[in-house]
Amino acid sequence: MHGRRWWRYGVSGLVVILVPLAAYLGWLQGRSTGAPAAPASPEAPTGQALASGSSVSPLPSAPAVSAAPLPALETPLRDALAMLRQRADAGDPNAACRLAAEFEYCHQIRYRLVAASEVLQQQEQLRSNTGSGLSEETRQNMRDMMAANSERLLKESEHCEGVALSTAAERVRYWRQAALGGNTPALRHYAVGNAFRLNETLENLDALAVYRREAEALAWRGTASGDLHTAFALASALSPQRNELRRYFLAQAVRPDKVKALALYLHLKRQLESAPAALGGLRSQVEQQSGELLAELDAPAQARARELAAGYARDWTPSSREPFAIPSPGARGTPDAARAECSQPTARRVPDPPPSLPAPAGAS
Repeated sequence: MHGRRWWRYGVSGLVVILVPLAAYLGWLQGRSTGAPAAPASPEAPTGQALASGSSVSPLPSAPAVSAAPLPALETPLRDALAMLRQRADAGDPNAACRLAAEFEYCHQIRYRLVAASEVLQQQEQLRSNTGSGLSEETRQNMRDMMAANSERLLKESEHCEGVALSTAAERVRYWRQAALGGNTPALRHYAVGNAFRLNETLENLDALAVYRREAEALAWRGTASGDLHTAFALASALSPQRNELRRYFLAQAVRPDKVKALALYLHLKRQLESAPAALGGLRSQVEQQSGELLAELDAPAQARARELAAGYARDWTPSSREPFAIPSPGARGTPDAARAECSQPTARRVPDPPPSLPAPAGAS
């Protein structure tokens, strides 16, 4: 049906869309029991060093990133899966990032198909509800729009055909592996907690215990690599007010520190000075939150924050690509790492922080 164009969707048209949607969802359910994923290791080789909070630990040793390019984005996952898994399991962080992002993409496609199917069924019920207050033309336009959206979803889902649904443990394992290997988008995704979905919390309890020990150090690494979204998430997590208001996973894993939070906001203010108008909202948030902290801190604390911010600007790796090309923050505050990001030039091993980089935890 993907090659046909549906100009008008009456009852029969909706049925034509709903039937393949239901069939595809059934196929996905049947494919959900693929080969079991390798269990996530409960301890990282550098877990104790990361948990100590005394310094930003060196990245664990890993094989060099393969010079071979990752598969083209349009390559069906079934054709790229074996190669991506082989490279990821051999220690290539970019391949691990891409594999995790591919699994995430297909996982989300499934939920979008479920939602689309439910909406189409609601539209069909609405069609016969003459008391809805909507004109027939409005109802028809809504059916056209929803059916067209469902057909697009079915087309996108072809990318995932022939591949068993991933498990929560498998996705988290590859996100973490890519993050520990220094892949910048994966560092952002894992450090802020986007690798963990609320509807899979019980499946990820062991992995969350590991995350709690690693998250802050990894967030500092991602921030030091030039990722502004990670910096904003870490500043919000360190800020006591924001920590209480929006307790995302990273905020639950760090100890509030007003001085370091202000230092990060001051660093962000400098970075956002040349930001386009589209990021005016982010700039306003940074201005507001830094102003609140400035009002709470005494002069010596403000001076320490400014000193830290100057060190960040001096020592941290500037982004090698336009940082404002990164997607705007999503519903949870930080955008997910997209498949395309994993193979961009900035997806690289983050160098060990310079000696002057402040520790991720300590006295305010």
